[in-house]
Amino acid sequence: MSIVVRRDEWGVAHIRAPDEGGAFYGQGWVHVQDRWIQMDGDRRKAYGELAAVRGPSALASDQFWRPLALRSVVADEYRGLDKSTRTMVDAYTAGVNAALAASDREGAAPWRGEDCLAVFKARHLLMGVVERKLWWSRVARRAGMRALTDLVRMLSGDSLLIVPPGGRAWGPPANLDAVILPDPAVEGEQGSNSWVLAGSRTQGGRPLLAGDPHRGVELPNVYYPVHVAGGALDAIGLSFPGVPGMPHFGHNARVAWAITHTGADTQDLYVENAAQVLDARVEAIPVRGAGDASVVCERTTLGPVVARWDGDAVLVLRATALDAVPAQYRCLRDMLHADSVPALFAAQRGWVDPVNNLLAADTEGHIGYLMRGRVPLRPVENLLGPVPGDGPDHHWTGFIPFDAWPSVVDPEGDLVVTANNRVVGPDYPHRIAPVFAADHRARRIWSVLQERPRGWTADTMAAVHRDVRSCPAATFARWSRDLVPATPLEAVVLQRLVGWDGSLDAESALPLVYNTWRERVAKRALADVVGEDLAREAATGAHAGAVATLARLRARVVDLLPDLPAEAATDAFHEAVAQLGARWGPDLSRWRWDAAHRVQAAHPRAAGGSGPWPRLDVGLPGDGDTVRAASYGPGSFQVTGASVARYVFDVGAWDQSRWVVPGGTAEVGPTALNQLDAWAAGTLLPMWYSEDALKPHITTCWELGAPTGTGGAPMGNNPSSASPRFGTRPSPPG
Repeated sequence: MSIVVRRDEWGVAHIRAPDEGGAFYGQGWVHVQDRWIQMDGDRRKAYGELAAVRGPSALASDQFWRPLALRSVVADEYRGLDKSTRTMVDAYTAGVNAALAASDREGAAPWRGEDCLAVFKARHLLMGVVERKLWWSRVARRAGMRALTDLVRMLSGDSLLIVPPGGRAWGPPANLDAVILPDPAVEGEQGSNSWVLAGSRTQGGRPLLAGDPHRGVELPNVYYPVHVAGGALDAIGLSFPGVPGMPHFGHNARVAWAITHTGADTQDLYVENAAQVLDARVEAIPVRGAGDASVVCERTTLGPVVARWDGDAVLVLRATALDAVPAQYRCLRDMLHADSVPALFAAQRGWVDPVNNLLAADTEGHIGYLMRGRVPLRPVENLLGPVPGDGPDHHWTGFIPFDAWPSVVDPEGDLVVTANNRVVGPDYPHRIAPVFAADHRARRIWSVLQERPRGWTADTMAAVHRDVRSCPAATFARWSRDLVPATPLEAVVLQRLVGWDGSLDAESALPLVYNTWRERVAKRALADVVGEDLAREAATGAHAGAVATLARLRARVVDLLPDLPAEAATDAFHEAVAQLGARWGPDLSRWRWDAAHRVQAAHPRAAGGSGPWPRLDVGLPGDGDTVRAASYGPGSFQVTGASVARYVFDVGAWDQSRWVVPGGTAEVGPTALNQLDAWAAGTLLPMWYSEDALKPHITTCWELGAPTGTGGAPMGNNPSSASPRFGTRPSPPG
């Protein structure tokens, strides 16, 4: 039996093979066919070799990633893989290399098994912790430790908990009163939603699992929809090009899974004496069109050196992702074969990084939550900034044990919601993070789901994705009732705000008013705590950690309104309306949120302005606090992060499941942007799983051959000339 690849009308590849190895072989093949430039770019990023193809614009990236020595880390991990995981990785690698040979891509370096692991790390190693710690250290040194602890308290506040579902907690997760952060003389946001309902709450009596990951919108999209089947394997979901399996979102015949980012602190910065450097070398970095640059690569026993200070001190990164832990990747395979929620959770024991909120549901009717991943045990000071590394006082003493990972199965209320909000309350004995995201999205999802106690379907779950009502915006609207207009334009604005429910609709003027107003209040609140100079670093985007902190404070500022001086919010309102009037004119009918709040993306090869490479430019509703999330950075309302996939899994009635991604499956050609309109409209597309459901929607089909083994080379008879059974699908240019 050959490996058969069928494409449905949306371009999604459905792979059927005689065995599991053949299925992963096929996954490697279609990843190359649709996303080779993306795969190669992620591999080059991980190894610090991106400037060789993208030129000087990628040099800074290479100079950061090269000293991390990921090539060595993943080589150790690959050598330590267990037999079943090694088979999965090798089969996938063989499919990649066969597709490369078939497409005759000049200069494409062969894929290696360890490249799969490197791509996964490149997508997840940096998720905001390091940047935040560097800037918080600046706050502590320049504004004082009291300013930093006050700032962390402002970023905390009241929060809906994940465990127990519906619980609440107040204040920072760790006691900061006794913290004294050392002065190391160092200078220097991801999100998602998911929710699951038990069958008691659904029309079909089956669990429903839904959500959407929030990342920067890219072309091609970070996720790739795919269906792989062979032997006992039959799974469909969202994959990472370059990585076998479906680490984040998918289902097999018995169980579905989905994640959100926990925001756990898994990276520490240590200041050590330069005499502790054990290995130092200078490496050349080829730069396309500009010759070679160089970077100094150093490390100590704690990890790679990421900066050198004053010649006698170095800043060292200690991160769980930089530990070689081969057992993590067994989870990628075992979760594909799990037959229940408890079995899926048990399969996560070896998971390391990133730390995720994992939701699951199975055909027996069980639902559950597990925080999966390795969180270090160390002093609270480590969570706030760089700490001394020369002695043992701040070293890691272990990790939160698997049996203590927060979890719940079949909770009271038959409902779990995660949206990067706080995981557990103050009784939990371990520190997960110094702060979590504000709970606005989680609270809104919880409220909407409680409004309809039962009768939910895949279609009505999809409507939750489209919700753009902002809890803090409604509070600002209520607060505006006490304002006295200073100009006729303000009078018109205040009249519109009366009774506004906080919905950030694309065509409305009020989201512009609210977000401009709130931004000014947030910047004022930050400056009051850390000083004007440091606050300016956030407002201008001069420091990534400052930008991330301002984003967190922006989400929390509604909770601070009662404690701010009255003139702070009032003056900010006057300034906001004047600013908008100058930009958009005096006629509010011409003020539209989607005119300012736009997402723009282009394929990396589109920089020259010609060729087939896709671009997108779409105005969006919502903001970072709405369920339909579309966050923005400093200086403008340009969208910096949004839903990069949406899904609803109808557990057991799988063909009623739905999904969508921005763009499409390929990085160029007819399916590069064919899902864009549905994504922008907030609608979902069919996720065909069974043979009966899929067959009417097949558009192309071809055979790859019958591989007979695994390894780094094509298996068995080389399918470099794949034979189409009907239809053809040419490889994209690359």
